[in-house]
Amino acid sequence: MSKRIPGILAVIVVIFLLMEMTFQTRQQENKEAMEPENVSPLLVWYTDPDIQTYMEETAAEASKSLGVEIQTELVSEVDYMENISEKSMAEEMTGPDLYVAATSQLGKAAQAGLALPAEQSQIEKTYGEKALHAVIYNGNAVAVPFYVETSVLLYNPAYVESAPQTIDEILNYAENFETNETTEAVENIFNWNVADVIEDYMFMGGYTDLGGEDGDRKDEVMLDLDQINACMAYYQNLNSFFAIDADTITSDAIMQDFLGGKTVYVIANESMLSQADQAIREGKVSEGFYSAAVLPDLTEELISRGLSVTTSVVVNPYSQNQDAAWELVSWITEKCAGSLYENAGKLPACRTLAEAPTPAWETVCEAYDQAAEVPKLMELSDLWLNLELTLADIWRGEDPSEQMQAFSEELIQRLD
Repeated sequence: MSKRIPGILAVIVVIFLLMEMTFQTRQQENKEAMEPENVSPLLVWYTDPDIQTYMEETAAEASKSLGVEIQTELVSEVDYMENISEKSMAEEMTGPDLYVAATSQLGKAAQAGLALPAEQSQIEKTYGEKALHAVIYNGNAVAVPFYVETSVLLYNPAYVESAPQTIDEILNYAENFETNETTEAVENIFNWNVADVIEDYMFMGGYTDLGGEDGDRKDEVMLDLDQINACMAYYQNLNSFFAIDADTITSDAIMQDFLGGKTVYVIANESMLSQADQAIREGKVSEGFYSAAVLPDLTEELISRGLSVTTSVVVNPYSQNQDAAWELVSWITEKCAGSLYENAGKLPACRTLAEAPTPAWETVCEAYDQAAEVPKLMELSDLWLNLELTLADIWRGEDPSEQMQAFSEELIQRLD
């Protein structure tokens, strides 16, 4: 019996060691399952260098909270969607888990199977109905809104008390303008970048439909040429009043004149608005230096409508970390969005911010909601270059009806 005791003890020790090893293995497995840092890194792609600092800082903050390594990469916009597709479908997936895309790219993303559907009710609640339609393609929300671009009217309240309802009112002000001690610095009554199609679009936008509410229906592309021709004739006549040189005008020059008190009214995009707010923060101009309003109509008979571009974040269906990717989308578009405007000069799409990013926030939101969104139809992907050339020719004196007829025929040809 005494000889068997060591053997029995040895067996007991072995069993104990096996149980301990099994326990430790399970503990390690549970720990690995619970600790998100063991999830492979998330990769985010974007093409706009202006948001680089914001993306890097947001990634660092989100990484600490989520416990996931996050890599952000600024890539070329050339063949952007093609590169995402190629790297995602390769034998080893090296494409981004999520990526930043403009409205015009969402149709291609959806058709290529590179966009996971997003929750529509949550998008509408956080970003608004207009932003929801900006990311819907073929009935599905294929992205989450990130930041927006649209145009507003800025004016100097030292020169005028209230916003004009029409450009005709601005013309009337110009015709009756008299220099006095208050207005002695004024050199321009009204200025906008006539070389920028986004700002010029307002002159035809009231009578143009580029794909319906979601911008994805070929059968809802429409130009009311009779009304547009009247708008374009009005647009061309403004050249004789304000003599803006399309070859030399720049948005920066427009804002420098406005901030210097040399201009009464300007049409401004989000970058120009950011310049004004930065000048206020730096003490270069006083708080309340400008007031903002939605775009005026042309006349009491001819309406206007601005254009908007919504940049969004898309989750790649080929991602191996989709849950973590959706969490990161929320950080990029919502949780850190309060710093986006000051950090990158971009107006966040998020409507649930703790503080308004700009004094013009309510006006910007109203202008965005009223604006037409760029379409998602791939047939119209390079429409804007052609429209920009058409409007430039009209501004310089070419026949508006002939130019718009040619543009309309090209549009129809693209959609056939």
